[in-house]
Amino acid sequence: MDWNNYEERRQALAPFHYLPLFYLLPDELAIARKLDGFPRNPHKVVTDERWRDFYRSKFFQSRLMDAWGWLMWQGLGIKGGVESYSINDPFVLMVFNLPMWAALLVEMGITTDLLASYPPEKEIPFLTMGEAVYNAGHFIRRFWEHPQLKMREVWEVVKTHRDHRDFSAMNSHVKTDFYRKWYHTRAKIKTQSLYDEEGNAVYAPYIPNGFAEVELRIWFREFLKRLDARDKTIVQRPEEGYNQEEIAQMLGYANHSGVSKRVTSIRREFEKFRRE
Repeated sequence: MDWNNYEERRQALAPFHYLPLFYLLPDELAIARKLDGFPRNPHKVVTDERWRDFYRSKFFQSRLMDAWGWLMWQGLGIKGGVESYSINDPFVLMVFNLPMWAALLVEMGITTDLLASYPPEKEIPFLTMGEAVYNAGHFIRRFWEHPQLKMREVWEVVKTHRDHRDFSAMNSHVKTDFYRKWYHTRAKIKTQSLYDEEGNAVYAPYIPNGFAEVELRIWFREFLKRLDARDKTIVQRPEEGYNQEEIAQMLGYANHSGVSKRVTSIRREFEKFRRE
């Protein structure tokens, strides 16, 4: 292959649809998602078998999805961070939809053809967070104003049709506000995450930045697959507003003490899982 020939470069880069999204990430996000070692030269990705395989890996594409989704959520202007909502929320599903964003970028002229136009030896510098957020504003405007997607109308429907499954297990102000309306009274609010007897959250500890919260959700979804049906009930029912006493009755425990002990055990298992 003659890498000095634009047409050959263009054809070689065409299958790598997500590369433009990667090169639009700021350094801070790439480092947080452990993608900062990925080549800044798109031609190197295509010509090196190791990097081609890495690009196609679940690790790369899932980390790119998390980073891009977090960045796009900031521009949506929806109350509460993305960590306040579950994967069931329609707009969470959309911000983590890489094919949709890749298609929108193509419409805006940000394509693999653009990458092919760079000299083969060119290293694409990282964007700063400010530059990335500025670009994200343009992408979000395209998203909101797209004539086929009609997202403003969709958003009005989503706002009026939320239910408790649209919120994550983590506590948040936006979740509490929703539950107050859901139950129509403060007396029935039960929005605490799963806590042990010392008041420590099993899977929602305080985390100082949004990147770590995204990673924690990824870990916890994987951890849930290890639990049996009873433990999943203990973990997931608090999200639906049930307290330990009610969960104990569901599972046939004499009182909430049995549930509390399982909470402590599950918490230890999750911390071990994270360390692994």
